[in-house]
Amino acid sequence: MIAAVAIAAADGKRPLTARPPDSYRNFIACPIVQDTDTVPCWLAEYQGELYFLGIQTDSGGWSPPWLGHRVLVEGKLAGGPRICGGIPLTAGSPTSTPPSGSADGRPLPEPPRISVMRELDAACHTLWPADPRYHIVGRRGPGPNTAASALRKFPPAPAPPQVSRPYRARTFTLTYDFDSELPGRDQIEALKAVQYAEAVGARHLAIVGYRGATLLSDGTVARELPAIGHLRAQHLARMVRRLGLPDSTRLTTQWSEQTEPADGVTDAARRRARLIVTP
Repeated sequence: MIAAVAIAAADGKRPLTARPPDSYRNFIACPIVQDTDTVPCWLAEYQGELYFLGIQTDSGGWSPPWLGHRVLVEGKLAGGPRICGGIPLTAGSPTSTPPSGSADGRPLPEPPRISVMRELDAACHTLWPADPRYHIVGRRGPGPNTAASALRKFPPAPAPPQVSRPYRARTFTLTYDFDSELPGRDQIEALKAVQYAEAVGARHLAIVGYRGATLLSDGTVARELPAIGHLRAQHLARMVRRLGLPDSTRLTTQWSEQTEPADGVTDAARRRARLIVTP
């Protein structure tokens, strides 16, 4: 079996004492479910301390962990009181997404970046019973969707771009969870790339897949699978063809097995693939 995570003492370009900033927490651990009388909380323990990740809801703006798998947590201290017994973490990036809910009347922070590890881990099965001390209100309450929400229409596809000569090459970027070839919430960028290629009659669309690494809080570096850049490029090539890339546009793929230096802050942005559209 191929190990899902490669851990190294250093990435070759940092001293062994390198660490992320003190306000960041990057670690791999089993997730923990803390039940409440409304929606469950997700927690994780690192070096004897408990951290709050987010709540289990379909309107939380994140993909919650899975029991049975370890997770890579990449977050920044959010400040404020503990939530469900854990110190709150956040992605630390500006967002227009409304809070997923509230804890004791305070808005929940944007969740940190969570990546589910590929391999099963039977030790990751901790589920704590509901605790009356924790008062969580989700943006959309527990239970199935209401009839009104079931009839809600999906948002329309982005309008085709308005272009004018001279046409220029444009780059569209998708980011990924650790060790995953499935793009995240910015996969709409693939559709935008296809639309732009159609609008300018592009002669070439080049896809470049990258392999990332994350500097963990203990100073070690977690590197993705060597083949992940290839997997991302190939998956994305199939996606753009299904989205309607013109047959007249030449499609090429390339990838890198090398990782860029990890800094513990911007590492998630380097787990990426780029689509370069050339008129």
